[in-house]
Amino acid sequence: MPDIQNSTREKMKNILLSSAAIALLAGAASAEVTWSGDAEIGYNDDYEDGFYWDAGLYINMSQELNNGWTASASLDIDLEDSSQGSTFKLGDVDSSDWVVSISNDMFGLSFGDVDTAYASFKGVSALYDNDFFAPMDEAADLQDFIDEQVDNGTLPALGVPSVDGGLLLTAEYGNYSAAASVVSVDGDTDETGQIALAADFGMFTAGLFYAENVIFYGLPYDDTIVDGIDDMTVLSLGASFGGADFTASVMDFAGETGYGLEVAYPVGPVTLGAYYASYDMPFYGSEEAYGVSVDYSDGPLTVAAYFEEDFVGAQEYAIEGQYDFGMGLVVTAGYIDGDDDGTLGALDGDDDYATYIVAEYDLGGGASFLASYADANSVAAESTDDIDTGIGGYELYSGATVSLSFSF
Repeated sequence: MPDIQNSTREKMKNILLSSAAIALLAGAASAEVTWSGDAEIGYNDDYEDGFYWDAGLYINMSQELNNGWTASASLDIDLEDSSQGSTFKLGDVDSSDWVVSISNDMFGLSFGDVDTAYASFKGVSALYDNDFFAPMDEAADLQDFIDEQVDNGTLPALGVPSVDGGLLLTAEYGNYSAAASVVSVDGDTDETGQIALAADFGMFTAGLFYAENVIFYGLPYDDTIVDGIDDMTVLSLGASFGGADFTASVMDFAGETGYGLEVAYPVGPVTLGAYYASYDMPFYGSEEAYGVSVDYSDGPLTVAAYFEEDFVGAQEYAIEGQYDFGMGLVVTAGYIDGDDDGTLGALDGDDDYATYIVAEYDLGGGASFLASYADANSVAAESTDDIDTGIGGYELYSGATVSLSFSF
């Protein structure tokens, strides 16, 4: 005779398990997880001295919560690159750019490899962001500075401080926005805080920025950040008149006050730009910086040129152009040069000085073929894979390069 009690118990167990599975699947369906990746194989006759390759995987996750909130996370995974020496084994797998956040229409809170509050601030950047000193615009900037100090022997290789990540809080309400951030170094966030406030009233804008202990390149790292450097405060005002955009900034940094003015004026397909900054730099005294630029964009042709001189008289100039031939072929060429004699030590050595030409052909479906040649105009650019172009956003290898890239 069948055991009715046990049979009923088994049926109830199956119903409960099925219900739980349905509930879990329903919850998973409301979440969004996307996977993407890229891969590149190339040949370079100078920097890489032969074939090179790399591949990466990118994960983005998001989940809608109650009351209009959304949780999200992202992670980059470097699967393989030529520095590991062989394609026959996976080698070390490194992860980077990890960020977890929660946000709604007004507020956002993020932790990890995040931007800092400074990334949202607008002003006369030549005054407060230059080759001599600059606020961190992302948490990784501080780690890069520490690594550079280790490489040049300023910091010992043992017991080096390590950046854990950054914490960014943002808020928006009507015409107003605010951002605040700190960077954690070995669990300590002292002296890394930043605050940026902004207001936009159409024809007029205003912004206020404050940062603790801004990085001054060339000085040694001490505990959390740089030894002997004061906090920075910048006030910026913007206005639009007759088609021209004007920006004025006042900075207080290292016990001195600096001033900057910038203007951009479009005339048809041409945009004219100019800036001027004045500041009593520590160790150098009263100095001035200025620059002019011309940008042209009409149909398939884009051209850009600029000339600038920094606070200690070092000059930089460039002319670059790009033409879209249609059918997926784009050609970009340029000349970037300037003073690079190494007399400023850690403050000198621009690795973007080069004469270059790039031809890129879009193969469709996220694939492209690239051929480039970059002839270095500075010692730093002769041994790098990061010659940045002003047009096209390329990061070129020194020498001749051909490569195939794929996005998935």
